[in-house]
Amino acid sequence: MTPTLFLVAVLGCGTGATLRYAISRLDRHGRFPWPTIVSNIAGSALLGCVAATVVDGGVGAGWLLVLGGGVAGGLSTFSTLAVDAVILWREGRTRALAAYVGATLATGLGAAALGWTVGLALV
Repeated sequence: MTPTLFLVAVLGCGTGATLRYAISRLDRHGRFPWPTIVSNIAGSALLGCVAATVVDGGVGAGWLLVLGGGVAGGLSTFSTLAVDAVILWREGRTRALAAYVGATLATGLGAAALGWTVGLALV
């Protein structure tokens, strides 16, 4: 990895994290962690799209680092998912917890598959 590629990946991560923060500010008082789901869906779709284009040979592997590891990695967040889940569990909101984890898994996988399909269509 070149120093330039590393720097661009770091900037991508900062961009993704900034987008995640902006999404989180859209629902500051909600009782359900929609912003985390939205961020994870967007990150999964982006990663699926970039991974497909790299695997299919449409773009170089550096793009996977910059857009996948950088932007998508900064945008999506497993740690916030985990904390949100623990909060719902501690509050005794087991149905909301099940819905949250289930919705995150289903929509994340669906978004990644959709992103993959779009990525293949682009190359």
